[in-house]
Amino acid sequence: MSADSAGTPGGIPWRVRFSWGLGSFGTIAYLNVVTALVLIYLTTIIKIEPGIAGLIVFVARFADAISDPLMGWVTDRTRSRWGRRRPYLLLGAIVCAFSVPLVYSLHHMVSPHNAPYIALAVLVVYSLGFTIFNVPYLTMPVEMTRDRMQRLGIMGYRSVFMMFGSVAGSAVAPLIVEKLGRQNPDSYQTLGAIYGALVFAVMMTTFLGTRSANASQIDEAASHVPIREQLRAVLDNRPFMMMVGIKVLQFIALSAGGATTAFFVVMVLKRDFSLMSQLAVATIASTVIFIPVFRWLGRYMTKRMGLAIGIIGEVFATLTWLFATPEDSTAFFIARGILGGIFSSAILLFSQAMWLDTIDHDRERTGLRREGLYTSIYVFIERLGYSLGPLLLGELLQLMHFDKNLPLEQQPASAELAVILSLVGIPSLAYTAGLIFLWFYKLPERVEPAR
Repeated sequence: MSADSAGTPGGIPWRVRFSWGLGSFGTIAYLNVVTALVLIYLTTIIKIEPGIAGLIVFVARFADAISDPLMGWVTDRTRSRWGRRRPYLLLGAIVCAFSVPLVYSLHHMVSPHNAPYIALAVLVVYSLGFTIFNVPYLTMPVEMTRDRMQRLGIMGYRSVFMMFGSVAGSAVAPLIVEKLGRQNPDSYQTLGAIYGALVFAVMMTTFLGTRSANASQIDEAASHVPIREQLRAVLDNRPFMMMVGIKVLQFIALSAGGATTAFFVVMVLKRDFSLMSQLAVATIASTVIFIPVFRWLGRYMTKRMGLAIGIIGEVFATLTWLFATPEDSTAFFIARGILGGIFSSAILLFSQAMWLDTIDHDRERTGLRREGLYTSIYVFIERLGYSLGPLLLGELLQLMHFDKNLPLEQQPASAELAVILSLVGIPSLAYTAGLIFLWFYKLPERVEPAR
């Protein structure tokens, strides 16, 4: 497909849009199957202290994060018959396929003396697999089309598949462990094998299904600009830097909530992992339903306004969990999930589209194509944000006397408070701080007149 056709309405074939969007199912399932359960696995199965377990996850993801700019630089300079990005989709699919089973087989690989070191090494490999696939994957839409409204449509596909991937990783995975036996180490190993195969199949579908996607050739001018000058140009892109602040805080909120949900359901609500599945289904249903609603609303209001509505609503929905008690009905919990899903759809849709707009803004200002560099920076701050959530939860649990040798249901009240602070306090503060960056985000947008 030519570059020109990529800029016309309907220029991106449905198969390409679907296949590319499906990749987010794989990346988010891959991310969340570990985010949701790895701290419980490391503390209750491997018997690592929560503060150390949180630090292990943080270091592994941060080590991965610093490799993201290098990955973007490599993909920008790659020449192949498959284009700049797609070869790494194949490589990433292979690495990711064996990394998830490796993570949840740690109980066969460690002793009390070497457990933290082996866990760190395995989680670094797991995190690098995510980078190899995700950096080139997220760069592709900027090359598919120059039309910003078409990109909003592409992000709609991604947002929907992200939600399904979130359910697969955050809801279905804990349910599998619950059914097989939460205290049985082999339950986690079975989970790893299932998700390794699932992630490989999905990522390979994305690789094969995007072979006809538009892929720009290397911009020779950009390739000869020193990396220091390119980074300086990125720092001068004020809208992009505002989105960096918003995204870091958003990922801190998501990672804190994702890492804490399993602890919250068992320790505070006194339920089993099956409630996580019900909450996630409620959230995904409302998110999928409201993404088209916000896409339609996006024709009549700026993306900036749409994101502000999503953030404010999400803070309200998060704060309602302060009033949740074990005596509440399941329907009451599900209603909270629905409310959160409504506003999550706005955050996902508008923030992703705004991020692509800021990359396009750089091309319009400079005439250079630096999608890989921008995407690697985005993935860096994504990994930075996602690394901080488990670290904060682990340190809170350690500080407030979580006992790795006690069942989750028998933890002290102070540990329950740590879980509440991580689930409610951290996300609410992070989202609210994001509104400050959004206030300073200025980029002209096209809005249709109201009828």
